Amino acid sequence: MDRHSRIVLIVIGTVTAILVAVAIVLAVQPPPEYDPSTPAGTVQAFYQAFLDGDEALASTYLADEVLAGCPGYRVEYHGPENLRVVIDSTEIDGDTARVSVTITETWDEGPFGSSNTYDETIHMDRVGDGWLIAEPPRPVEVWCP
Repeated sequence: MDRHSRIVLIVIGTVTAILVAVAIVLAVQPPPEYDPSTPAGTVQAFYQAFLDGDEALASTYLADEVLAGCPGYRVEYHGPENLRVVIDSTEIDGDTARVSVTITETWDEGPFGSSNTYDETIHMDRVGDGWLIAEPPRPVEVWCP
């Protein structure tokens, strides 16, 4: 092997090692934590409570109008256990806001598993110093008895 070929291999190996290291660092970073007093923070707290199975806490992030006329409501989800929610953007216009999220539901992990990814816009209203979700976001459903 001549000197030029060795140099090319060293450069390729170094670039590959750097790319692998960057991929590992990006893969292990925790998700961002949003300020709970912001629309994005409210959405994050809602989904986290929901995924933790805390229906009572999740419902505190919903506007009264969502639960009006529904004294015995239940907040439910009938999809796979593997649910990922990524907050993409937030638009605030006075006392209303829209939080755009990407939701991925994954069934049957492994080489032949399937997933469904879709975008959702969550409409919010300012209430006092915080924000509440103005309508139940997919894939969550509010059921009245």
